[in-house]
Amino acid sequence: MNILLVTPWRPSLTGGISTVVHRLTSEFQKKGHSVTIFVSDRENCLRQIEMLDGAAVYGMYLRSPVSPAHPIRAFLMWYLWFPVTLLQLLWLTKQQRIDAVLIQYPLPAMFYFGILKRVFGSVLFVTYQGNDAHDLALWDPREQRLVRFLLEQADLVCAVSRTLLSKVESVLKSVRLRRRQLLPNGAPLDVIEAVEAVEMAGDLPPNFLLTAGHLIHRKGIDVVISSLQEAKRRGVLLHLVVAGDGPERENLERQSREQGVSDQVRFLGNQSQRQVLALMKSCLVFVLASRAEGMPLVIAEAMACGKAVVASHVDGVPEIVQDGVTGVLVPPDDPSALASGLIKVHSDEMFRSSLAGQGKKWACREYNWEVIASRYLELITQCSEGH
Repeated sequence: MNILLVTPWRPSLTGGISTVVHRLTSEFQKKGHSVTIFVSDRENCLRQIEMLDGAAVYGMYLRSPVSPAHPIRAFLMWYLWFPVTLLQLLWLTKQQRIDAVLIQYPLPAMFYFGILKRVFGSVLFVTYQGNDAHDLALWDPREQRLVRFLLEQADLVCAVSRTLLSKVESVLKSVRLRRRQLLPNGAPLDVIEAVEAVEMAGDLPPNFLLTAGHLIHRKGIDVVISSLQEAKRRGVLLHLVVAGDGPERENLERQSREQGVSDQVRFLGNQSQRQVLALMKSCLVFVLASRAEGMPLVIAEAMACGKAVVASHVDGVPEIVQDGVTGVLVPPDDPSALASGLIKVHSDEMFRSSLAGQGKKWACREYNWEVIASRYLELITQCSEGH
């Protein structure tokens, strides 16, 4: 089978979607399938821009007819380039003999693949990962119509959590999906097994809490810092290590000083995937206090590392964390509740070990990339037979 993976970003970059593309490529190839990757790049003409594990990565700019900032210019440029763009995409699918197109993180400009579906007839899957669904309500109505067209042409619309599918259907009211499916991402179990705990005992506090991610408001790092202050008021000193960077870092550092917990928080900045996994293996508890999420793969990774998890009860998180069994769930934006959960897991070794053990079993069974790639392939076969 020849599969085309479509993504907004180059797979050589770090980040969640790039990791998904990389892992699916690897698993599909292990099963004997050919993979080509298409990236919505900056060039007007289709060209090969890199290789990923033997898979060719092609890039080309996909113009949208809609631009809230420059509506007339956008439409004119799209009108001029539309036939050239479509012909180049058609050439790619024909030249690579594509049987299935899998779009990861659908954007309005990807509506071209809806047209190709009508013309070429290959299987078309669209998968929602997180912000692509969360931000859908903020898009221009004309952009929403382009996405609606793409989804209605697709054989299958997937999402990594049920809440993401619900959000898409609530924004695109009466959208006619041929088929919908929950299909989570996986954890890199092979990498996790090979990674050793960090040897930074002199630099990191003992028994530290870890959180990891882009430092933005939605991730709720400010809630975690406030929970440290609350725990301190209750006589429990918790230490937090933050792996990641972003626009909120300065505000978070100021907050930790103002709340008197700056000596309990260590900001490490951006870390590679292996470094984050090594930190996970070294921490006592992993915490994620997001205000909104898709299906946060970082939780599955922490579980696979054998760590207890405390997380906010939002969106797809309860689909991973079973409260009191594989982790602890707390209300979002509630430092007091988060402090209670962290203190409980931090102080009760037997409870913490039980969560870690059950969570690891769950993650290794449910978030195995080999299993998830097999699910994609089974669904592609089902849709192909239905044509």
